[in-house]
Amino acid sequence: MSAAPVIAALLLAVFVSPSAAAWRPPVTGALTRPFAVTTNPFEAGQHRGIDLDAAPGAPVRAPCAGRVLVAGRVGTSGGVVTLRCGGWRVTHLPLATITVHAGTSIARGARLGTVGRGSAHAGLHLGVRREGERFGYVDPLRFLTPTPHHTSSTPRPRTSRPPRLPATAACRDPSRRAGTDAARRTGTDAARAVAGVARAGARARRRGRAVARRDQDSNPAPHPGDG
Repeated sequence: MSAAPVIAALLLAVFVSPSAAAWRPPVTGALTRPFAVTTNPFEAGQHRGIDLDAAPGAPVRAPCAGRVLVAGRVGTSGGVVTLRCGGWRVTHLPLATITVHAGTSIARGARLGTVGRGSAHAGLHLGVRREGERFGYVDPLRFLTPTPHHTSSTPRPRTSRPPRLPATAACRDPSRRAGTDAARRTGTDAARAVAGVARAGARARRRGRAVARRDQDSNPAPHPGDG
């Protein structure tokens, strides 16, 4: 029997297209931080996996069937569970509780534990690395069905309120200006009426004095001592 079919089957098992694996997302949340790895494995700012939105205490389930390699606390990462699924190492962190043990085989969808709190990742971190390659990280989204969608960063639109007009601008309002002009005209008319009445009174007084002087001229009063 030729060894070629056996070698082909092994290569297919290791390098099978991720889409054919049909892994399930370990949590139901959306993608909060994508995979970001460059050709330089030591470059700063890389993200060797994806973060999925998940509240502390949410259940974490195995995305694929495999064998548990790591189940416990690892350094500052908190609780960690790493599975070997075919030719891939699949890591989940941080976990608050862990319900599996290293060395055991688990089925796809088996509960691994619950999500823990961590400041390094936005939710649950999922990493996938090719077995035997120290920097063989790949994008986990290639494996997951359905594919988690990235959360929108667009802020929710707010209901805008009409701007308040300053006092100077308010005076430019036609309706307010019309009322102001009407009030000004009314005040002006009243002032004119009062002035007219005053002028009429002054004229009447002047006429009265003139009449009185004429009467005195025609009938002069006696000086004192005129007997």
